[in-house]
Amino acid sequence: MVSRATVMTLPIVAALVLAGCSGPANEAAEGSPTAEETQSSPVASPPEGSEAASSEQPSKNSEPASTDVEDLPGYLKPYPDSTVLSSARAKAETGADSGKLEQVSLVMSAKAKPKDIFAFYSKALKKAGFESYGEEIKTKSAQVVNFRHKDNDGLLVVTIAQDPSEKANSIVTVGGNIVP
Repeated sequence: MVSRATVMTLPIVAALVLAGCSGPANEAAEGSPTAEETQSSPVASPPEGSEAASSEQPSKNSEPASTDVEDLPGYLKPYPDSTVLSSARAKAETGADSGKLEQVSLVMSAKAKPKDIFAFYSKALKKAGFESYGEEIKTKSAQVVNFRHKDNDGLLVVTIAQDPSEKANSIVTVGGNIVP
C-alpha cells in the first residue's frame, strides 16, 4: 500500500521535474532580453564597486551541486557514458513519513535514445523491487515513467528531456522517495 505522503509527493515531484524541463522553446520570442540587450542596458550594468556587482558571486548559503553518486543506492547508478550534473540524498522531512523515507535525486546528461535509458532504469529498478506505476507520460519536452516499490513506500520518477543546449543529448532525472 502506498502511503498518503507518497501519493501527495508524486504530483509535486512530477510538477517540479516538468517545470524544470518545460518552457518556451524560444525565450527571446516571449519578451526576454537577449544577451546583447542585457549587456548594453544601463540597468543590467551596475556601476563598478557597487554592491550589485557582487551579485555575480554565489551566496554564502548556497552550496554547489554535488556530482558524487557514492551516497545514492546501488540501483541508482548513472547511465553508462553519461555525465552526472547533480546528485543528492537527504532525509525526508514531511509529516508522518518524516525520518522513514529519504529523498534521492540523480540528474545527468546522456547521449542515448529515451527508450534505451528507460530500459536501463526499468531493469535496475526491477532488480531493486520497484515496478512501473501508471502509464508513461509524454509531453512536448519530456517523457516520464513512475516506479513504486513493491514492499514499501518507495516511489521514483524517471524523466527524460532533450538537452536544449545539445540536441543529441538527453537530460535524465531520476528522483523521488526511497525507504533507507
